[in-house]
Amino acid sequence: MYKPAVTVRRIDVLIRILSGRKTIVSSNCVRGYSSEGKVTIGDVSKEIETPSNVEYVPRKYLKINDGELKNLSQSTLRNLRWMMQKDSLGQDMFLLGRPGPHRRQVAMQYLELTKREIEYVALTRDTTESDLKQRREIQNSTAKYFDQSAVRAAVEGRVLVLEGIEKAERNVLPVLNNLLENREMHLEDGRFLVPAERYDKLLKEHGEEELQKWRLVRVDENFRVIALGLPVPRYSGQPLDPPLRSRFQARDVTNIAFGVRASSIFQH
Repeated sequence: MYKPAVTVRRIDVLIRILSGRKTIVSSNCVRGYSSEGKVTIGDVSKEIETPSNVEYVPRKYLKINDGELKNLSQSTLRNLRWMMQKDSLGQDMFLLGRPGPHRRQVAMQYLELTKREIEYVALTRDTTESDLKQRREIQNSTAKYFDQSAVRAAVEGRVLVLEGIEKAERNVLPVLNNLLENREMHLEDGRFLVPAERYDKLLKEHGEEELQKWRLVRVDENFRVIALGLPVPRYSGQPLDPPLRSRFQARDVTNIAFGVRASSIFQH
């Protein structure tokens, strides 16, 4: 009888072998990056909008010379192409991989490539709803609510990066589920986040003044969530609940594909 750990390792090797047979993406896959306002990876394209806050866009994760990506492996190019597909479809993403900075690096590379603004949250066992929604702070002898990363990302149309999703406690999961599935969130100051389509429909029917009385806030249609996590139970953490897991389009992100590693070994 095989041990579970041995079986998992053999399956992992088989997945990497099969991933090495995928179609090769050309290294000069970025076309019209600066002039046409569009990025193309293989056969997938995405329109690029000028960010309102350039300081929120990741930098120095990519090397681009004359509209061509440099020093990227086939695995990374395929990951970026997959993320662009899901982003164009309006779907949230879950990058799954081994411990290390590679998952975060791939997410940052995609955000830099598409000039998307980022809000980052590192989830731990001590993360509460207030860390995602609003915090109450004292300002000029008055208690006020201040929006946190998840709320700012939803309202401003940024990308919310959640690292350590397997560490999220049970009290945080309902907030994440509602935000991912319905694009809704009740805030402590009485406001309520509403998805863009529903907000626009209510705006036509009732007008802006009525929506302000109801304290409804529009969630931008460009809002996305990228979750970074480890496979559990191979690593320590909590397995994702099926409702939360179904909200994401998941992809296994590895450091170097088996085919790339093998070809480099044979060349030397």
